[in-house]
Amino acid sequence: MIRPPRRSVTRFFIPLIDVLILLFCIFLLMPFVSAPSPADDDKATAKPPAAPELPTDVQELQKMLAAAARDRDEAVRRLDRYQKERGERLVVRVLEIDPDSGKLYYYAPGRQEVASQAQAEQLIAFQKRLAGEKDVYFLILYPRKASPHPVQADLDRYRAWFKDTPHGFDIPKAGA
Repeated sequence: MIRPPRRSVTRFFIPLIDVLILLFCIFLLMPFVSAPSPADDDKATAKPPAAPELPTDVQELQKMLAAAARDRDEAVRRLDRYQKERGERLVVRVLEIDPDSGKLYYYAPGRQEVASQAQAEQLIAFQKRLAGEKDVYFLILYPRKASPHPVQADLDRYRAWFKDTPHGFDIPKAGA
C-alpha cells in the first residue's frame, strides 16, 4: 500500500527557492565584481601620446613665437574685416508704435502709417529695392512713455505682417 509522505512537499521547496534566488542575485552581480578584461587593462596602462618635444634652442623658440604672433594678428584682421563687412551689409529700418492708438508708423519724409498687410508688403518691397544687395531689418519700437498700447492683438498682427522678413521689437526697460 502506498502511504502519503509524512512531511509536506512545501517544506522542501521553500528552502530550495530561497537558494535559487540567492544564486540568481549572485549571477546578476558577477559583472560588477569580476576582474577587468585584458583589453581594459591595456587601455588603463596605455600612456597618452607624448606632446611633441619643444626645441631647446632659444632662437628656434623665438621664431615659433613670432610665427604664432603673425598668425594671431592675421586672424584678428580677418575678424575685424568680417565684422565691418557684416555691419555694412545690414540696413535697419525703424518703425514705431503710436502710444495713443497702437498703430504702426514710420517716417519717410513725413509720418506714414502702416495700416494693413498690403501696406506692410509694399513697405517691405520698397525698402528691399532701396537696400539693393544689403539685408533689410525692421526694428519696431515700443512707445517710450507709459501706454496701454500695443495690445497682444496688435503685436500678433505686426508679427504676421513681417513674418517672412527679419524684424524685432525694441522694448524699453521699466523705469528707464
